[in-house]
Amino acid sequence: MRKSISGIALGLLIALAPNILSAAGPHDGITCLGCHSTHFAVDDKLFAVKNTKMKNPLNRESFDKLTAKNCLGCHELTQFGGAGIRPVHMHTTHPIGMVPNPKIASVPTNLLKNGMLDCISCHEAHPSNKNFMYLRVNTNADGGNIQKLCAVCHDAKVDYDSAGIKKLSDIRIFSAMDQEKGSGFFLRDDVVIQNPTKSYIKPLGKLQENDIMPNYQNQPDWVYSPTINPLDDFKDTTTAPKKK
Repeated sequence: MRKSISGIALGLLIALAPNILSAAGPHDGITCLGCHSTHFAVDDKLFAVKNTKMKNPLNRESFDKLTAKNCLGCHELTQFGGAGIRPVHMHTTHPIGMVPNPKIASVPTNLLKNGMLDCISCHEAHPSNKNFMYLRVNTNADGGNIQKLCAVCHDAKVDYDSAGIKKLSDIRIFSAMDQEKGSGFFLRDDVVIQNPTKSYIKPLGKLQENDIMPNYQNQPDWVYSPTINPLDDFKDTTTAPKKK
């Protein structure tokens, strides 16, 4: 009987293993509202998270021009403006917010944001991406073929044979940022990783800018007090010139 049960358990494990190993990261658990808020966004593209404290260790500048400011709203230490969720800690991380040195990396311009490396240069964080840790390149279920990702920009340093490629154009890069084409894998020089949109979002009320899903957990006072105008903070306080 025990052998029979063990055999069944082993069979189930073997059957489920591919699904377990191919599962993407924790974003699948928090769904869309982990990063976006339909009504209480704190940044463009309806982002619900934004790190306004962390400065780039390379130049002490903010990450305002990068999607990194949103990623670091969760994935940075709390003392640096993040939520402490799997913090990457920028002082020990692959540099971003800089123009690549062609002596070190050959990066297609379509993999840059505002001419700089960004988190989204390597990661596509939408749940449709089933790659390990939401990497843009399939590095196997456990990330074991990470040099295939590195080859996108550092191909001179990669062993093509062990990476499983014959030439750079063999690498396909995942993106879900072209709704017309749908999510999928694209050629290195053709992939679209961002869609510029008009900036208009201004956080309403006194939301804590780095909280997760503020539309559920930290509704501003004016939600229950209609007499409070949430736009008061953004009124033009300049005095109009008097008519003569």
